[in-house]
Amino acid sequence: MVDLAKFVQGIPPTICVYLEDSYSQSLDANVLRVVQEKNSAYLALDRTLFHPRSGGQPSDVGTIEGSSFRVDVKRAMNQSGIIVHFGKVESKLDMGPAICRIDWPNRFLMMRRHTAAHLLDHCLATLTGSRVETTDSWLGDDPYVGYGGQAPSDLDLNRLQEIGNSYIQQGLNVEIKTMDRLDAERLIADAPNLARLPKTEKLRIVTIQGQLPIPCGGTHVRSLKEIRSLEIRRTEPAEAGFRLHFEVK
Repeated sequence: MVDLAKFVQGIPPTICVYLEDSYSQSLDANVLRVVQEKNSAYLALDRTLFHPRSGGQPSDVGTIEGSSFRVDVKRAMNQSGIIVHFGKVESKLDMGPAICRIDWPNRFLMMRRHTAAHLLDHCLATLTGSRVETTDSWLGDDPYVGYGGQAPSDLDLNRLQEIGNSYIQQGLNVEIKTMDRLDAERLIADAPNLARLPKTEKLRIVTIQGQLPIPCGGTHVRSLKEIRSLEIRRTEPAEAGFRLHFEVK
């Protein structure tokens, strides 16, 4: 098992292209460091498309290919601002140029689910007439958003789904900006997840047209129309409130 803290020492922060363009599917990069263990390897690149597991969003998967190797990337991890890619490989790895390719259908599903999760915050606040408190989320299989307070009734869940799908049918735009922290904090004073913000000089803000801006480092669609439709599946009790399970269809 590689010590990731030691692995990344001396490497500059990774340029995370997915933060600027969630739709990029392939990218030229340079391999800066490699540790290989039998048929698996850890790689650090100067830039990447691979979103690491964070904020409830699973890691991207895909491939990294050099002139004489191919790594099937199983997960990406953020270690002190450096994205470490782990995967399976059959040949000896080389430093230098490589091509990153993400599993696009999987990424696009994550984009749709993540944007739908933000939409749910607004829909639940609309339904209850009060500010919502998010506790956690998961956007992999059986996605959910966790909320504080009492779970909605089945009747309210049906209404929640109707509200969400009405916004999706309108095709509201989704805007992403990176801002200085002080400016961002003034903008997001009513956002639902302020307690979990990273201690950084800048914050990335995601805003669905006409709704509250939310700080987020995840990948998103440009228009709610791309979600296609929202299905509210169920609620389950959680320690701090309840989890609202959903899916995009």
